Amino acid sequence: MGKVIVKQIVILTVLVILILVLGISYYHFFEGLSIVDAFFFTTITISTVGYNLPDNLSTIGKIVTSIMIFSGISVVLYGVTTITAIIVEGKLRDFLKRRKIEKMIEKLKDHVIVVGAGKTGEYVIGELINEREKFVIIDNDEERINKVLNIYKDTTIPFVLGDATEEETLINAGVKKAKALITTLPEDSVNVFVVLSARTLNSDLTIISKVTDTSSIQKLKYAGATTVVAADQIAGTRMARLTTRPHAVNFLDIVAFGNESYRIEELEVVRESYIVDKTIGELNLAKNFNIMVLGINREGSILFAPTGDSIIRANDKLIILGSQESIEQFREFAKL
Repeated sequence: MGKVIVKQIVILTVLVILILVLGISYYHFFEGLSIVDAFFFTTITISTVGYNLPDNLSTIGKIVTSIMIFSGISVVLYGVTTITAIIVEGKLRDFLKRRKIEKMIEKLKDHVIVVGAGKTGEYVIGELINEREKFVIIDNDEERINKVLNIYKDTTIPFVLGDATEEETLINAGVKKAKALITTLPEDSVNVFVVLSARTLNSDLTIISKVTDTSSIQKLKYAGATTVVAADQIAGTRMARLTTRPHAVNFLDIVAFGNESYRIEELEVVRESYIVDKTIGELNLAKNFNIMVLGINREGSILFAPTGDSIIRANDKLIILGSQESIEQFREFAKL
């Protein structure tokens, strides 16, 4: 909108200068006024101030003066109405866009709130989009938010422009109805405030926080963080293991990070599911669906590498490995 206003101001300025030049030239060369008098009379004419006419002004001069009065009024009206329309339309467009986003957020439930649209936040947002997860971004920097919106132009992303340490901002992002919050801010102290505020507003919220200094991990957990991720520690460990066990690390990359051939998924078993009270061996998942059960999360305890005799119960969370297509087929079969 700013560029459009500047363009209109330039056009308006050019028109005013053109009328001034034409007026000064006419009054000086054809009516015999000095340059200063011609400039003065042209100015008061196009501004319609209305001083007395110069002595011996010719009939043609009066006609030219009348035309200049109408020209001056027209240019001023054009400039005022055009710029006003641009500002009003721009504000109206921004208001309607903001209202649309607010209504989207109001309808959200069991969504994820991502605090911070910086580098780490961009990766989080990209993964949530790939997983088709509902989420809201919070950031106090409009430029960072616009950058993310431009990266994912084809996706409508709801966002809240504000300080995530303030409860009102979190409420506007739907924290009371959200299922998780991920804070990716670079300052550990700010992440602590965000976690504390979010935990106060929603005691059931899953909160994942980034940490820069590992000494802040305990503070974040005291504040209410469910999981704390030390990015530097993870990166350092991964780089070291790439030298000691590269094939194992690369395999985990394939199944965990963005490869469409294989994925690790967590599926919750609802009571109505077809597989409740059946054993893994009875389902013969490897043969029928080409998927593997890596573990079962049951009431917070993980059963790794379950055997064929392991019984699947309601509310279990199955951690499975397979292709996206195979997982979807199993999900549909099991009614998950």
